[in-house]
Amino acid sequence: MAQVGAAAPVYSYRMAPRATFPTAGRWRSSQIAVAGGLLAILAIVTVAVSIFAVSHAIGGNHSTCTVNCAPKFVTPLPEAATYRSATYKFEVDYNSVWTVRSQDATGISLGTKIGLVQVVGMKGGQPLSQVLQSTVSALPTAQWQDVVQVSDLKGGHVGDQDGVGAVYSANLIGTNSTSAQVRFAVIAATRGGVTVVVFAADPADLKNSPHGMPEGQSFDYMCSEFRWG
Repeated sequence: MAQVGAAAPVYSYRMAPRATFPTAGRWRSSQIAVAGGLLAILAIVTVAVSIFAVSHAIGGNHSTCTVNCAPKFVTPLPEAATYRSATYKFEVDYNSVWTVRSQDATGISLGTKIGLVQVVGMKGGQPLSQVLQSTVSALPTAQWQDVVQVSDLKGGHVGDQDGVGAVYSANLIGTNSTSAQVRFAVIAATRGGVTVVVFAADPADLKNSPHGMPEGQSFDYMCSEFRWG
């Protein structure tokens, strides 16, 4: 029999933990981080769409040109300085990462990231084809060996003046008699009794670069920015 007056068992329940909320400072930080991420994504998408639209507006879908390429519309490059010929009054801007090797009143020689480029003025009068040939013939044969013309450079220009140009291959002999395959371009144009010759050379990259010159677009941009006196 159950005992009369026995106390009923007492049960206790664990209290639910209080919900925690981020402090005001943490909430603002999270909002800022999310907003910054969205803005970054929006900027990337905007740039991508703009590039896509411009590329299609200019030329549509096309394969990469590797031979006899016409001048291209390229993104402007950073410019840090301007050379001005005291004799022939022309001006040329050059990339901020290029270094001046030499310069005088008639021209300038620059070291690029991986190659070199020279811009030289002279009195006009000779046919441009002869100017090209004279420029190539004047290269020191002890360094520039096995020089062969690869192709004509269609659309060759210096500033807004049409000219003639050609691309060549060669073996460049360096220190300790080391040899490297190179491609170089020569462009010449004449205006107002002044002829300007642009000589540009790069290590050869026949697989990935038009005319085998990795810095070809940079050289073309420099020619586009050239200003006659």
